[in-house]
Amino acid sequence: MSTPPSAQAQAGAPAPARRGMSGTAKNMVISMIVLVAGCLVLIALVPRVGSVQQPVANVAAIAREVGDEQKWDVAVADGLPTGWTATNVTLMTDNPPDTWQAGYTTPGTHYAAVVQTSAGDAAWVTRQTGAAKRVGTISLGGATWIRYERNDGEQQALVRTVPLGGLTTAVIGTAPWSQLNQFAAALRPLSHSTLHPTS
Repeated sequence: MSTPPSAQAQAGAPAPARRGMSGTAKNMVISMIVLVAGCLVLIALVPRVGSVQQPVANVAAIAREVGDEQKWDVAVADGLPTGWTATNVTLMTDNPPDTWQAGYTTPGTHYAAVVQTSAGDAAWVTRQTGAAKRVGTISLGGATWIRYERNDGEQQALVRTVPLGGLTTAVIGTAPWSQLNQFAAALRPLSHSTLHPTS
């Protein structure tokens, strides 16, 4: 009995190529290398910033807005020499009592900030000074300030013994005492400052 011609043709024909993933492992590796190289080029072209802090253009304008909202006469640093740059100016409301803060980088790239509130008590002072210990007093701008220093030496603070513009006032930062003293002496309630809001 002979095999039908159609059966012979089917038996001798090569198996059809499998559909789906095609190519060899070598091609897959080459494709992956090209893809990774493209990603690296894109990453290299995207600019990156070293710091998220940007200079604050008009401290007095923000101070006026906060003052109007809170009915406070908040303090601003008036007459600081070149090299001091305001980097954050805000009203902090997330942890009562509400607190005005204006932070600066110093000429030596340290940090100093004024913090003020209308309801400053001993607990507020402890938070602002980082539970630092009292190390003396100093007279600045006709007022007495209490000096605080943390045990780790990473932060100092000055707390005014009488309110400034009706607000409990502290100066905190990583700057050396000479710069903190300079900053504290430059603080003026906005209503007594030579700075002029422009917005």
